[in-house]
Formats: sequence, C-alpha cells, structure tokens
Amino acid sequence: MLLAVPLRLYFRAKAVGLENIPKKGSCLILSNHVSLLDPPAIGIMVYFRKKTKFMARDTLFNNIFLKYFLGRVGALPLNRGAGFRGGFESALEALKKEEIALVAFPEGTRSTDGKLKEGKPGIGLFVLQAGLPVVPCYISGAYEAMPRGSRLPRPKKIIFTFGRPFVIAAVTGREPDKQDYRRVAAEIMEKIAALGGVPAPEPEQKVEGKQ
Repeated sequence: MLLAVPLRLYFRAKAVGLENIPKKGSCLILSNHVSLLDPPAIGIMVYFRKKTKFMARDTLFNNIFLKYFLGRVGALPLNRGAGFRGGFESALEALKKEEIALVAFPEGTRSTDGKLKEGKPGIGLFVLQAGLPVVPCYISGAYEAMPRGSRLPRPKKIIFTFGRPFVIAAVTGREPDKQDYRRVAAEIMEKIAALGGVPAPEPEQKVEGKQ
C-alpha cells in the first residue's frame, strides 16, 4: 500500500502487537483518539493483516472530495446525535457481511490535550450488540505529530500498540441499560490505558440535573 511509505518514512510509524489482530472473523479495534491521522493510519498499519473500516462523522461526507476519500478508505457515516440508527446498524451489517476489523474511538472525539478521556456509553452499547472480540489499541506520538487544531503534521514518531483481544460478557436475564454501557466503556478505556502505561480516565463529573 503506497500510503504506508510516507507514514513509515515521515512519521517513522511502528506497529506493535499486530499478531493480536485475529486473521479470521470480524473484530473491533478500539483506540484512543488524539489526531486526524488516527483512523486512516490504523487502517494502513494493519492493511496486510486485516481489512478495516471505521466510522466517521456524517457531516464529513457533505464535502465531495472528503466523501470520495472516506469511501476509499472504508469509512462509514455516523450521526452521533441519532442513537443506534445513526450509523451503528450499518456498521453491524458490515461486520456480518465480511471479515473485517471495525476501527472505533470510545472517547467519541479527539482529545484536546493528548490525555485519555472517559469512554462514551454509545461504544458500550455497540460492543454489547456486536458481541465480537475487542482489540484495544493505544496510539502514542500522533498528538505531537498533529494535535487538534493543527493544519500540518510534524515529523514525530508514531507508535501503534495493539493488545490481546478480549470479549465483553453479555448481560443476561435482563435488558442492558446505560449503567452497563458505561461499565463496558470504562473497561475498554482501562485496557487502552494499560497498553500505554498511562492512568485510566476518571469518570466525568455530571452536572446536577443533567445526564
């Protein structure tokens, strides 16, 4: 893949633990998110191991050039304000149709300071619905290379560390609720944090009267 050349030369990109990504069957690669480089870079780094797709904010598809590019790199539109039908359904369908790794970011958006943030309940819902192995990934160096607000990337070394796959136990005997989704999201973020040797994010303080 030609895009791997500038990634490896300019950013000296390195992947650790690629053998942890299952060759057979679909799986989820869930990672911290610090830069615009993250989604396509993960796809490039695992290209020869597994075909990937990732979810991208649906408004990005309004730009004709971005729409073409995102389609080429396997992006699926996600409307974060429309609940499960806002993109998760199409992602689940893609996982059923072919053996792929779906890349997603539990924090929901890029970190503004490079530190881990609390995982969103939505990723917990999706993981429980998918029932697939989860491969945690920690990206280091991408924030230094292209932090939020930066227009041009800097030649900083980026390392992608992939952990061993694990499966989240299904909720039995009742319908899962938001507390289950938060618990699953927190467990995923703990796995990601452990890969990077950094503290797991603390739960955000909820404003009284708001959920």
